[in-house]
Amino acid sequence: MSIDHTPLSRQIFEETLAPALNLNALLGPDFLETFLEVKWRLENHARTAALVLESEDDSEVAGEVISIMNVLFPGEAQVPDKWWATPLGRVVAMSIGHPDAENVSYSVAGAMLGGISKQRIGALVDEGKLDRHPDGGVTVVSIQQRLEGSRGTGELPGGGAAPA
Repeated sequence: MSIDHTPLSRQIFEETLAPALNLNALLGPDFLETFLEVKWRLENHARTAALVLESEDDSEVAGEVISIMNVLFPGEAQVPDKWWATPLGRVVAMSIGHPDAENVSYSVAGAMLGGISKQRIGALVDEGKLDRHPDGGVTVVSIQQRLEGSRGTGELPGGGAAPA
């Protein structure tokens, strides 16, 4: 992989490469040439996708997020809580939120906000900085608003300053 990958493009490449690796293992040596082509295309796409995801075009970002999520978590596949704290998880949270939830638990909200504790989420809800959902947990919309508000400010979504 090239050195010019950002953490976001690196994650996109590594996570989308996994299904191709599985196909390579399944189809054997006859698939090797095709696999190498797919790997090269995924690496190039990862760079392009990262640029799109970091752009200001909400429509393009949402389209790219949906495409990537359909590959990484097809059908009813669950998104691991810790994944939300990754570069791609943060972009997805800001763009479309949790793919199948209007509200999430305090622990998932913490993961979506960069790995902050359930206790800190509770404090943010009590302070009115996140919205409590009537059915419990935190609204995904309020998490997205918190992420958007912290973008480019140097402040962490959970409060406090980002390390220098």
